[in-house]
Amino acid sequence: MEVLWSRPLRLRSSPTAVAATSDALVVAERHSRLVRLDPSSGALLWDQRVEDCWGTTVVAEERCLYLSQMGVLHCFDLHSGRRMWSTPGLRFHRYASLSGAVILLGGWRGYHPLMRVDLADGMPAPYDSPYAPGDSLAWPLPLRLMPEPNSAADAVLLASASRPELRLLDTRTGVDLGAWPLPAPVRFPDSGHAYRLGDDGRIVFISGRRTVMAFRPAIGVEILWQHERDLPPLAPVLSEGRLLLAEDACITVVDLIDGSRTEVTSLSPGASCAPVPIPGGALFARSDGNLVRIDRAGGIRARVRLPTRIDQLFTAGSYLAHTIGKGHLTTLNVPSM
Repeated sequence: MEVLWSRPLRLRSSPTAVAATSDALVVAERHSRLVRLDPSSGALLWDQRVEDCWGTTVVAEERCLYLSQMGVLHCFDLHSGRRMWSTPGLRFHRYASLSGAVILLGGWRGYHPLMRVDLADGMPAPYDSPYAPGDSLAWPLPLRLMPEPNSAADAVLLASASRPELRLLDTRTGVDLGAWPLPAPVRFPDSGHAYRLGDDGRIVFISGRRTVMAFRPAIGVEILWQHERDLPPLAPVLSEGRLLLAEDACITVVDLIDGSRTEVTSLSPGASCAPVPIPGGALFARSDGNLVRIDRAGGIRARVRLPTRIDQLFTAGSYLAHTIGKGHLTTLNVPSM
């Protein structure tokens, strides 16, 4: 595991201002620029002016969306950087999720209820959400359902910080597709990311302070693990029957088949960031700049120390990992074990 390149962002951009896929990396920087970079080299591919660098970036469906802190939602062609449309008047919506031809905004800290924006032209439309204004939601998770053979439907998974339940809605119509009770509300950080997709298709999250759960639309919810300590609100990693949990004091690896667990305690001081899955295990970041690669058995396979603070860690199904923090974007090579 080694650093491939690092880019100064001039200002401390928001951790949500970065979006990565296996072949695209887009970040807001320098107070007023949105740039697409080559993930492998950091080379600049295009550059567009935006209002600030503290917003939210989303990459999907050959589009790049940027919701600025000032409340302007921009849509760019991902390949050319051409601005396709801009919609103002959306301040404090923060979250942006693309589901089919619909963009969902709102839910962050309960400032605004969910609303829809048409991907084609940026026009807002009302949305019949089951959650009222003032409900603080986890970042809505788009899902692709297969209700019938040879057909698919776009849906979104919702969870409130105050209600012990998961809800699934049809993205286009807002029709309720199901609700599942939980022992306690879903926990999530201020960035809002509550869920992690496991390698077996289950969506993993934390309910309350100590319960790790999984969800699959066709089956419902299940309890995977009851921890003995309070967990930080960070989505776990589920890999080949093992849970990998980030804690500030340690990393815990749980074998869900026999219930055994391994604790990795030889860590640097600092708060833990949400881990990300990589082949053979997971990558864990500490706020002080340390990165640790853990295999499924709980063994430390590699360490690296970055010279800057880490606020967020990203992977996108490739051999690359990206970190953002304190005005720097850094990309590392994470080869297969």
